Amino acid sequence: MAKVDLRPEQIELLLQMDEEGKAYLEYNEKVGGEPIGLFIPFGYPSGVEETGGVVAVYRECIKQGVTWEDLLNFNPPDDAIL
Repeated sequence: MAKVDLRPEQIELLLQMDEEGKAYLEYNEKVGGEPIGLFIPFGYPSGVEETGGVVAVYRECIKQGVTWEDLLNFNPPDDAIL
């Protein structure tokens, strides 16, 4: 997966966030890909909470060298709203 190009102000905002923002920056650097998003009205994709949350998913992706979509076998529905 291609690394997402983030503007410096986006990186700064993510670093100032919480552990999730920092975990995403590491994930994007090492694996590449879009962040895990919430889907309306369902919440996180299936498997995120079962894996231990967003940070745990990013860590496992880095460990395995796969995107979160591949790790969770996720294919968004055509009508999904992020």
